Amino acid sequence: MNARAKFVVVFASTLLTVMLVIGALMGKSKEGEGAYRPLQVYTEVLARIKGDYVEEPNMDKVTRGAIQGLVEYLDPLSSYLTAEQYQVFEKSRGNEDLGTGLSTGLVVFKQRLSYTQILYVVPDSPADKAGIRKGDLIEAIDGVSTRSMAPAYMQSVLSGIPGSRVRLLVRPARQPDEPEEYAVVRVKVTLPSVTSKKLGDGIGYIDLDVLDSERVHQVAAAIKSLESAEIGKLILDLRGNALGNPEQGLLLADYFIRKGKLASLKGQRHPEEIFIAKADNTLTNLPVVFITDRATAGGAEIAAAAILDTGRGKVAGERTYGLAAYQKTISLEDGSALILSVAKYHRSTGDAFQDGGVEPSDPVSASELRRYRLSEMELIEVQSDTAPEALEGDPDKDPYLKKAIEILKTSEEEPAKKAA
Repeated sequence: MNARAKFVVVFASTLLTVMLVIGALMGKSKEGEGAYRPLQVYTEVLARIKGDYVEEPNMDKVTRGAIQGLVEYLDPLSSYLTAEQYQVFEKSRGNEDLGTGLSTGLVVFKQRLSYTQILYVVPDSPADKAGIRKGDLIEAIDGVSTRSMAPAYMQSVLSGIPGSRVRLLVRPARQPDEPEEYAVVRVKVTLPSVTSKKLGDGIGYIDLDVLDSERVHQVAAAIKSLESAEIGKLILDLRGNALGNPEQGLLLADYFIRKGKLASLKGQRHPEEIFIAKADNTLTNLPVVFITDRATAGGAEIAAAAILDTGRGKVAGERTYGLAAYQKTISLEDGSALILSVAKYHRSTGDAFQDGGVEPSDPVSASELRRYRLSEMELIEVQSDTAPEALEGDPDKDPYLKKAIEILKTSEEEPAKKAA
């Protein structure tokens, strides 16, 4: 038995003994029946595993799995990293994609204690060219199940230097029972710029896929350009917008909202911060509708909620993903680490984004969404290099855009009816 193995056995045995003693003491007190009851149950389960399991368990793995499950159960962003995983995490932050895994062209989030979902695929990226699509699930990375990976570690192993290769086992949304393996070569990914156009009936359309400082400023330029083209209403498309930070989401909301509370940030030990609209940042007073889908997350959903909660505009589409928190990395004595959500962003209504996302004021019907997604899949089957976004932006084929246009037309007709 090598030194490391001896340490693991001694550490696990000592931990078990200490926890059993603590659990026994707590079991005798009233306090043990309250706040410490879960710890008492945990020590009892641990003792049963060690004493009654079919074979001698690896207590190091059992303990590590218990800690990982405990942390991941909190929310989809928190992680426990072993000392080795923490080293990989720290090293990946020096990569060109800053450890996000974006060098593959994928924006991903791990579902709680489950597989990893793809929220966005960067156009013309390696993943896009390979045929991986938004909504697919990553079952394994380099042969290791994503179920066993902490969210932060999962992104770290996706990350790498340009030219390196990563193997992905993917369950396509269109054929979930037939996983496919892809060998993706990492590159320096170019993120898409903001696009805008003038639709019929004086409606301006802006598509924002990535929420960073550069592209939020591009939105400002697009608003000014469309207004100079004499548009009278605006649509801002935030579908698939899961890459960015809350600060930019607040600035985006500020472009449309002159006054009122946009959001707040608070935690158990994090003093509450309240974010108020600044009139100096407002760019337009035009009627506006934001479009969201299940992949809209983070700063984008903060902006969408602010539009709704201040009564400034409407939101069409689907409920957003629900990811908006402030995290802190806490190094532990044995070299491991906790990446913990220490504060959550809240809507002006008081609801935390991670407790349910943002429900649109005008949802697209389930039947329309089914037809739309079937059309997407049929298009991909016929033309394998076609991305699901191919139908976006067409008012006749895109139910999200169609709904947004209907909202703006209805809001225009209502004052006329009242006047009559």
